[in-house]
Amino acid sequence: MRTILFLAIALIALPTFADNLRGYYAGAAIDFVDGNATDAEGNNVGFRVLEFNGGYKYNSWLGGELRLGIGASGESYSVNEGGSVVEGEVDIDHFESIYYRAESSNTVAKIYGLIGYSNIQTSASFPGGTTSASKSGPSYGFGVGFVMNEKTNLNFEYRQIINTDDSEFTTVSLGFDYRF
Repeated sequence: MRTILFLAIALIALPTFADNLRGYYAGAAIDFVDGNATDAEGNNVGFRVLEFNGGYKYNSWLGGELRLGIGASGESYSVNEGGSVVEGEVDIDHFESIYYRAESSNTVAKIYGLIGYSNIQTSASFPGGTTSASKSGPSYGFGVGFVMNEKTNLNFEYRQIINTDDSEFTTVSLGFDYRF
């Protein structure tokens, strides 16, 4: 009798477990972005970004994801102009990314890798005016997620948003996702 009861519970629980391993998901995160640069006074340049993501997992090793990041805080930045230091403000306006996502999951946690392409838009305001720049390039990262309940995960992640010859942005993020 116990065996039959155990099998009945296991069969009922399987679809619940499968919901977290396959299907659509959406989420949000707070990113702590390192601009991998220093200003004229030797200060590091860092930003805070709110990120939204959505994707589809076909199975553990096949999934796609789109992300949108919106700058939440600017950074004071100083440059040398004609022998004097000029203060300004730099900011990440937004970034967009598309990723292939491979993931290994169980009922407690998951580990995943990301490989894709990103575009990032930045702006800078100085007393002489405002400029903006856009960079695109390869992007990659990895993360670990913990199952909070059958549809919600808490994620910790490291990602190289972009790394070109003259720009490099890396991020550490804390986020969640909801599986539909």
